[in-house]
Order: sequence, then C-alpha cells, then structure tokens
Amino acid sequence: MLPKSIQTAIDALSDLPGIGSRSAERLVFSLLRNQTGLSDRLADSLGKLSESVRECQACHNYCESELCPICQSSREHKRICVVESPIDVLAIEKTHEFKGRYHVLHGVISPMNKVSPDDLRIASLLQRLQASSETEEVILAMSGNVEGEATALYLTDQIHRLTNIKVSRLARGIPSGGDLDYLDVGTLSRALIDRGEV
Repeated sequence: MLPKSIQTAIDALSDLPGIGSRSAERLVFSLLRNQTGLSDRLADSLGKLSESVRECQACHNYCESELCPICQSSREHKRICVVESPIDVLAIEKTHEFKGRYHVLHGVISPMNKVSPDDLRIASLLQRLQASSETEEVILAMSGNVEGEATALYLTDQIHRLTNIKVSRLARGIPSGGDLDYLDVGTLSRALIDRGEV
C-alpha cells in the first residue's frame, strides 16, 4: 500500500496523454530519489504555467503576452495555416518552410466527444478572414483521421461562403523512403488523389 501523497501524484501523472500508470509510478519514484531539487523546480514551473501562459488574441497559440511572437513578427499576412493544437505550430515551424501566420483551433469537430464548431476557435478565424484584405490562402493542416477530415470540410464550406480566399490542404500520401507494399489502403488512396504533375 502506497502513501496517499505518492498515489495522488501517480494518479495525476497518469491523467497525462501517453503516460500510463507504470510510467507514472517510475516518474514519481524517480522524483523522490532525485536529490537535485528537481521536484521543486518541476512544481514551481508547472505552477507558473497556469499563471503566465494564455492564448494569443489573434491566433490562439500559447504565449505570455497579448500576442504571440509569430503574430508580433513581420511574417507575411498572405497565408494562414489552420492547425488543431499549439503543438502542431511547433511541428510546422521545425520545417522552416512556412513563412505565414497561424490559427489554432484547440481541437477538432467530434460529435462522439461532444465537440461542436462552437467549442473551437472557428468563429474568430472567420472574423479574422473577413477583417483582412491581405489573406490570399488558408492552409488546412488537420490530422488525416475522421474528425480532422470533418473539420477541414466544415472549414472549407464556411470560408467559401464568407470569402473568396483560396483554401488548400496539406498533401497526404507516401512518406519519403516508404515502400508501396507497406502502406495502408487509405494512405495509398490519398497519394493517388493528391498526385501532382512532374
């Protein structure tokens, strides 16, 4: 039987995505063994997260001021890449290919999980597009699952109803170095549909 404080810490860590009860147990016992003050630093930094981090007023990415560094920068206004979560912004930024701005939805439409368009940052995206005369293209960077596809279709319909802005999707298909015989049918189908001229 574990002391209540240890079990509470294990239960809290187990609630994080990707961390099961065994991983949570290892983390808690590792923190207890650590003599460098790691648990205090961790508690302090996690406590400050809720105090200092907020959503950017323009794009809804996480930041510590009214606008995130990307919205404060001189990056181009012609393209807005719409993503599901702030972690997707990090992934795209690592490519160093996208020079435009972002809009973070904080989720996808999912009737099974009772997430409707009203629960996402869709209304502010549409207002942003209507208010700007500079935006030429919206790039939808949704996941390839059912909820991501449904969200992309909904956004495409809403954007086309309100504006003449071009809407595009990230290409999907064969990964670099991938063999055709290892691909699932959905990925191969998407690769055929999204094929490009050479």
